[in-house]
Amino acid sequence: MKNLDQTEQDALKELFNLGMGRAADSLSKMLGEEILLSIPYLAILPPEDAAKLIQQASVDSVSAIRQTFFGPFNGTAMLIFPENNSLELVRTLVGEDLPLEHMGELEQESLLEVGNIVLNACLGSFANLMQAEISFNLPVFINGQCLNLLTMDNQVNVHNPLVFLIVDFRTVAETPAKQTIKGFVILFLDSAAAKDLKHELQRLLGSV
Repeated sequence: MKNLDQTEQDALKELFNLGMGRAADSLSKMLGEEILLSIPYLAILPPEDAAKLIQQASVDSVSAIRQTFFGPFNGTAMLIFPENNSLELVRTLVGEDLPLEHMGELEQESLLEVGNIVLNACLGSFANLMQAEISFNLPVFINGQCLNLLTMDNQVNVHNPLVFLIVDFRTVAETPAKQTIKGFVILFLDSAAAKDLKHELQRLLGSV
């Protein structure tokens, strides 16, 4: 991978995996269901290719929580759900079957709560493990076409490669009739932030 050697990539994936483990534990307690995590996927991809990866396991229309962060390196974290999964998640959270016409009223509030728990647990653990302080902007709920959401920042060009860390997670369906909830956490950095991240990883590896 450009900018990061294999040792740095492995360290970054391990840090992210540990952070996501804490996030999954928080989400599992919130939902009252077991959460399964995938092995972290790390790549430098244009946003359009990252959108295709998400679309392989879902449809193009998604709901997301987007949160920017600042510290030794700056970036954006995004928690993404396929639109039908976000509705299923809201139903799980409220503990009852609500008519679809009422789901919109609860979707944003519920997903912001989930996003705040997951992204802060993940990035907080990530920062602690790297012995760094990271501050956050308030999370924002967004929905629409996947590629549009990934490139909504005016500084992001659809063709410019960004560093993507992707972990997908899902609940364990209790019955065949119950829909499995699947989501993605994406961390993306521009080239300057990727350089700062490399410096932090080198510092961490040098201290081991």
